[in-house]
Amino acid sequence: MAGKYLILSFFLLIGSSSSSDKDINQWTRFRGADGLGIDTSGKAPTTWAESDYRWKITLPGTGHASPVVWGDKIFVTSSDDEGDLGYVMAINEQNGELLWQKEFKIGELIMHKDNNLASPSPAVDESQLYIIWYSKELTSLAVLTHDGILQWEAKFPGIEARHGGGSSLTLTDKYVIFTREQEEGSSVNSSWLAVNKQTGKVGWELKRESATRNSFSTPILVHNDNNEALLIFTSEAHGFTAVDPGSGEVIWERKSLLTHRVVASPVYANGMIIASRKGEAMALEVDENLNPVADSARYSLPPNLSPYVPTPIVVGDHLYLFMDNGMVACVVLATGELLWKERPAGPIYGSPICVGGNLYCMTKEGEVIVVRAQPVYDLLGIHALGDESFSTPLMSPSGMVFRTFSKLLLLNNSD
Repeated sequence: MAGKYLILSFFLLIGSSSSSDKDINQWTRFRGADGLGIDTSGKAPTTWAESDYRWKITLPGTGHASPVVWGDKIFVTSSDDEGDLGYVMAINEQNGELLWQKEFKIGELIMHKDNNLASPSPAVDESQLYIIWYSKELTSLAVLTHDGILQWEAKFPGIEARHGGGSSLTLTDKYVIFTREQEEGSSVNSSWLAVNKQTGKVGWELKRESATRNSFSTPILVHNDNNEALLIFTSEAHGFTAVDPGSGEVIWERKSLLTHRVVASPVYANGMIIASRKGEAMALEVDENLNPVADSARYSLPPNLSPYVPTPIVVGDHLYLFMDNGMVACVVLATGELLWKERPAGPIYGSPICVGGNLYCMTKEGEVIVVRAQPVYDLLGIHALGDESFSTPLMSPSGMVFRTFSKLLLLNNSD
């Protein structure tokens, strides 16, 4: 396999007026089409007033899932955990109008107090919307058209773990990918699955070991210049794992590197796979064929530079880390050298995105932190949303979308 590996990236141009698949706006999964969270063409403001919001709407129930976008539709999930109900909605991106809403009976799930039945983010492609619901008895994968018509629903064993489930969906050309990890002692086996997007039938299922703590990390799909792809998974039970997306075959594994629960998703950039488990973030160096150059990590970061829940972000040659306790840090990606560390606001569960060279991340209290992505600390603004949030911002054609516990807001693009 020749050529440098690159994440399948570069969201199609924001705000394009073309209706072709090549030009239509896409934010297709958690942190965008490739999981990188980077939008180079967006025009989000760094400071704003209340009048700069295009619209604000109240959602039924609550939720932590990041919405997804295709064209002029925003798709978002929410849940009534006491009633074991899940909601799926399509919102008109231009005016905030509810286009349609569907309800799903989910079932009971034992969860951490900060978890929620609507924690997993959905995924979307040119024709379908993919939703996953985890419960104790069943894991349900549902697929709808963009107009809300149910195409199929596939059922799998549920989640038996103290903190519940939370891994989001990843798409390949053929499959929708998800993890269903258990804790040791569970009566249900752990596995990673690929389900055919058109038929709902299992393409492959990779049986996995269960660890002391099940992981919630969402895999990423990595491509090289020849469009050859690997899925990268991170978990306590299996460390770093590369899987053939077509067959489910394990290509390589570094099982001993991640020794605690993994919630943050992996990130790939410049020959480094970054993973963060509770208490330690690390960089695994890989070659041009995406094979590890060593059995150990190139470097590890100490607990005070290692996020547990938020997924890190790479911009250029620098790795930015938004910690659960509210600290934000910048290190050199190649070496892990610390350039700066500051605490601009309160604790964080959401993950950062980068738009126009600036980093945006929401705190648990619902404040948007805006920091310039550069090796010198520059706090550009902190803006209160008026509601708590464990979610991650995203871009739509008209602007940046924020999801709080109970609301959805669209901030207009800057001029």
